[in-house]
Amino acid sequence: MDLPALRLGPRARLWRSLAGTAVVGALFYTSAYGSNDDFPLGPMTQFAFSVKNDGGVIGSYWLEADTAAGTHVKLSFDAVGTGMKRAEIEGQMPRIVRDPSLLQGIADAQRRLHPGQPRFTRIYVVREIRKLEHGKVVSTSRQNRVVWDVR
Repeated sequence: MDLPALRLGPRARLWRSLAGTAVVGALFYTSAYGSNDDFPLGPMTQFAFSVKNDGGVIGSYWLEADTAAGTHVKLSFDAVGTGMKRAEIEGQMPRIVRDPSLLQGIADAQRRLHPGQPRFTRIYVVREIRKLEHGKVVSTSRQNRVVWDVR
């Protein structure tokens, strides 16, 4: 049994055209002037960058911590390990630099997610910078970008 095709009326076609134009316009605007907070209509810049072959640098961040047991550990970037992913840390870096107390939430999450493990006493946001020449890494440096003493 074939049903007859229904056609949209002029008002429905206009509404759909305006909605589609608004979405495409928002995508273009946020791609040019937006930030990661505008995702999914904004750019995910942590995945969209290019590096010059000569003189370019690649920067990456990760978290390390001192524990109450006297060990120094590198933290995993997943919801089970720290409660945050790498993109979240990198995306929030300007806020963390301005207010390192935001790292307290990671220590609190670690206590909640892993009550049997030694608690964190200090958290470090470590930045590694790799310099390129002719497309090859010629130097690597590390620095503690932020240090937070856990409460």
